[in-house]
Amino acid sequence: MTATAPKPATAEFLAHLERSPCCAAVLSDAQLELALASGVRIVFVLRGNGLALGPVITRIHDAGNLDLVDGVRADPRGVAWLARLGADAIITSHGRLMPVIRQSGAIAILRLLLSRRTHLDTAFTAVSRAGPDIIEILPGVLLPMLRGRMPDFGVPLLAGGFIRTEADAEDVLKAGAAGITTSSPNLWGLHAG
Repeated sequence: MTATAPKPATAEFLAHLERSPCCAAVLSDAQLELALASGVRIVFVLRGNGLALGPVITRIHDAGNLDLVDGVRADPRGVAWLARLGADAIITSHGRLMPVIRQSGAIAILRLLLSRRTHLDTAFTAVSRAGPDIIEILPGVLLPMLRGRMPDFGVPLLAGGFIRTEADAEDVLKAGAAGITTSSPNLWGLHAG
């Protein structure tokens, strides 16, 4: 897949997760190298030099992977720039950008930071207003505890944050997460098929 290839549909993204539910969340060039060598199918680029993102995305695509890029700026121009670079999906906590991301041809992932009970109470409203393709719950390690208290958002869930062991990963997947975003290389090959 090259940077000019058509963007993958949400269904294709979810099919990758069924085979290998742990996604690499890379914070550095060294982690990117580990991720590309690991065989992980989905790579989240969480930090990096904006001027170098184009070549990074091309490398990820050339390795046969999907890339998901954390939002650069909370405005439509930032989304358009990432889409032109070839990002397959864009993650942001700004719900108002979900329609813009989808119009750009990328998968729209809404990040929900649930650091207190009031965030959970307002999450359903935010999700229904934003209409994301996928939701990422942070911290993901709380998902098993929150699952019975959370509304059904009607879209697939990712869980990220503080998931460091296979037991953590299994608990989160049993709680209903379609996938996990993690910077722990020991989990990137979990359930690889």
